Amino acid sequence: MDKQVIVERLVKNLAEIITADEFRERLASGDELVHYQGFEISGYVHLGTGLMSSLVMKDLQDLGVKCTVWLADWHTWINEKLDGTKETAQTIGRGYFAEAMKASLLAVGGDPDRVEYRLASDWYDKSPMKFWETVIAVSKHTTVSRMLRSIDILGRKEGTDVDHAKTIYPAMQVADIFFQDLDIAHAGIDQRKAHVIMRDVANKIGKKKAVVIHHPLLIGLQKPSTWPIPEGVEEKDVILEMKMSKSDPRSAIWVHDSPEEIKQKITQAFCPEKETKYNPVLNWVGHLLFWSAPPAGGRRTTQPFIIEREEKHGGNVEFETYEKLEAAYAAGEVHPADLKAAVAKELIELLKPVRDHFAKPEIAAKKAELDKLLATR
Repeated sequence: MDKQVIVERLVKNLAEIITADEFRERLASGDELVHYQGFEISGYVHLGTGLMSSLVMKDLQDLGVKCTVWLADWHTWINEKLDGTKETAQTIGRGYFAEAMKASLLAVGGDPDRVEYRLASDWYDKSPMKFWETVIAVSKHTTVSRMLRSIDILGRKEGTDVDHAKTIYPAMQVADIFFQDLDIAHAGIDQRKAHVIMRDVANKIGKKKAVVIHHPLLIGLQKPSTWPIPEGVEEKDVILEMKMSKSDPRSAIWVHDSPEEIKQKITQAFCPEKETKYNPVLNWVGHLLFWSAPPAGGRRTTQPFIIEREEKHGGNVEFETYEKLEAAYAAGEVHPADLKAAVAKELIELLKPVRDHFAKPEIAAKKAELDKLLATR
């Protein structure tokens, strides 16, 4: 595919890019660009982490960008994930988590062998003084109130009473980007506050200002706590509340789930009739299954999105674009049960490479380490 088409498709699919012009300029420079996405190691990998991130990395790989995954063991420790120790974060990060991300990239047609996995501790050990000097430099150019407003990047509400370590978490996240001398910082849109701090302080401390790309958040499968959504509530706040969560297994599909588990979770999903804005099943279709459509519409392959129905219910119907599917659903021409069945079928097929990967004994053993840990919590 022509690189310009990939760029336009990527920009169209992202929740935000800061800035698209800088991104195009750096690609045109011919320099090798280095991308990064950092992750806390906090449990099983769901579609919002595995597939959403991998769809971005697949496009970046096709554009010649070097992709890296940052295994943030220090941030995991600070945010008290898993058993609260840095050592466990390292084990699960190098093991299950890395394998889940490799398999997810494989599922969307990317090349996992071209991704570098970087454990934060290993990199800090290379030059600890340089890293912590960078943390201090970032902190000196960021107010305490702004750091406290950024607490939500940890999945915690602003104003929450937290230990002091969590207040330096945003500065460390920004320092990670400068420390690695990165060209592209990538995350879900929920990490925006840290990335804006990075952009704001870069020139002040003489560091490269990375391009920022944010992919959309997938909505979790559960009904929101308040439904219908009251008037006046901002859409971004609703999406943040409804986002897929590792802490609520009912809201998520794990990338290694069996076909039976996928069917069950999709069948039980919140999917209000004619609702297109806060409908998790339709949300997944738009962000995952139509991601690789060209900017002008259509699908990556010649196969359209097919909803299978009995003849008495109108027979099978095909959709070449997401926009047409959304319009048909809003008009009541597609029933939630039929949409769910079609989505489950496509996800089962899409995730087959992940299941095959985890069927390998040596990979299954790495998942078993996490299974055992989570069973004791």
